[in-house]
Amino acid sequence: MKQTILKSMAAVGVLALGVAACSSSSSSPSGSPAKTGQPLVIESTPLSPMTDNFNPLSSTSTGFLTNAVALYNEPLYIWNYLKPTQPGIPILASGQPTWSNGGKTVTIPIRSGVKWNDGKTFSASDVAFTFNMIKAHPALYTLGAPIVTSATAPSATSVQLTFATPQYANLFLIGQVYIEPQHIWSTVANPVTYADPNPVGTGPYMLDKFSPQGYTLKQNPNYRDKSALHVPLIDFPSYNTNANLVPPIQNGSIDWAGNYVSDIQGNYLSKSSENHTWLSGAPYFNANNVVSLFINTTKAPLNDPAVRQAIEYGINRQQLSTQAETGYELPATSTSGLMLPTQSAYQDPALANNLPPTGDAAKVASILQADHWAKVNGKWTKNGKTIAFKISDPVPYSDYYTSDQLIAKQLNALGFNVTVDGIGNPTVWAGDVTNGTFDATIRWSNQGPSPYVFYSGWLDKRLTAPVGKPATGDFGRFSNGAAQAALAQYESSGSSSVQSAAITKLEQVMTTEVPVVPLMYGGAWAEYSSRNYTGWPTASNPYMTPVPNTPYLEYTVLQLKPKS
Repeated sequence: MKQTILKSMAAVGVLALGVAACSSSSSSPSGSPAKTGQPLVIESTPLSPMTDNFNPLSSTSTGFLTNAVALYNEPLYIWNYLKPTQPGIPILASGQPTWSNGGKTVTIPIRSGVKWNDGKTFSASDVAFTFNMIKAHPALYTLGAPIVTSATAPSATSVQLTFATPQYANLFLIGQVYIEPQHIWSTVANPVTYADPNPVGTGPYMLDKFSPQGYTLKQNPNYRDKSALHVPLIDFPSYNTNANLVPPIQNGSIDWAGNYVSDIQGNYLSKSSENHTWLSGAPYFNANNVVSLFINTTKAPLNDPAVRQAIEYGINRQQLSTQAETGYELPATSTSGLMLPTQSAYQDPALANNLPPTGDAAKVASILQADHWAKVNGKWTKNGKTIAFKISDPVPYSDYYTSDQLIAKQLNALGFNVTVDGIGNPTVWAGDVTNGTFDATIRWSNQGPSPYVFYSGWLDKRLTAPVGKPATGDFGRFSNGAAQAALAQYESSGSSSVQSAAITKLEQVMTTEVPVVPLMYGGAWAEYSSRNYTGWPTASNPYMTPVPNTPYLEYTVLQLKPKS
């Protein structure tokens, strides 16, 4: 579950890659080949040049950054977070899991009749192997899935995962781990750095052609349900900026995009009746995450909660929404970090609407003065040092980069000393974030069916790592006993009242400690063309979240049919 967003300012777009054939989905090679249509062109993040790295468990791989992973390496389940009360859709699983041992053990039925794209048979042993490999190499990126104490396969169609603590709350993350073939990965010396240039997976598609300018996926000839495959080829072109992206999105050359596009009505919807967004009018996109300023809590003066609180109240979110996101992402209204109004049932009333949309300069001054900061030459100063830090984001992510500059200007006017570091390559930035080598950065949150998934990604120190080592969550290296206790409380029970009480405690941690600063309710960017394919998810038929992000896009691609 990741949000990649198009953002960019100047120059050179790069070409899309050429052709190939395609194949596959979820069951054993069965059914007649489907009638297929045109190649499907997908673009969800500007990335150029691309590198020949398709490691499904690396946050810096081309496959991960372009949101293609589930098309070639599948998870056990995919959840439609637009319908949070519905169970996960079985992909490599064959049904719903059962819990035992007080929530510490989960048994998952595994689909039979599945083959890897090299023709080898898939079984529950591959699932057990994957979770044990992650245990041995916790730096593998899983969006924060808990580490097993043991994983076994009692049979070819059943896997049993055991954890040190109850994990009722974490099925969403457990179920979306990408499963790897034991016969390939057991010979890999270091899975964390393995490039996996020719990935072997069970997904409906497999790598066809690669170049630094883009790649294509073709149908997996061993896919279990050939009748589900109507898209012959999937093309992921490379772009390094926004400059040349709007025309191919406008004219339908890109079938499915996951981008921020300014003036979506004028630049996209008005160009063709075949161009669509989730909503036909403003704000055009539903929210699926909380865009936040991630703060490295190991670095002074950002290790001071009072400084983080002052930053939170110094930001004019309305300006970010209007100028950086064209009003498509609404300002966050609460320090709780909840995605509102979707998660309003969890809202602590005391924290409702406590973030003024344009900021609160008087509150900033009050917080800092109480923490013994004083203005010297117009800058907040303590022990001879100012509140100096830099905000880093990729220049190609033009909305985030614009927000960086706006925040710096806003805070500097209040007496901070903030600079902006524009990074040319999103892969470099992704490495800086996971390694904790940043001061502050704007980033999307985890996405999922409950606030716990958001808070876990922000606050859970079990997911972090020393600075310089890759973390799978808690990128700001935040460590707080109250947060850990509340996360454990939520995980330990299936009771909604117990879980709700835990969420209230996490809201308080967010408010007092401010490990991340909520900025806006992040748009589920999705622009799609019905020129070549029908069957897209819509507001009237929300069978899946509409974004071209992994793992969700696998399910959507399998529903598409060539336009008659």
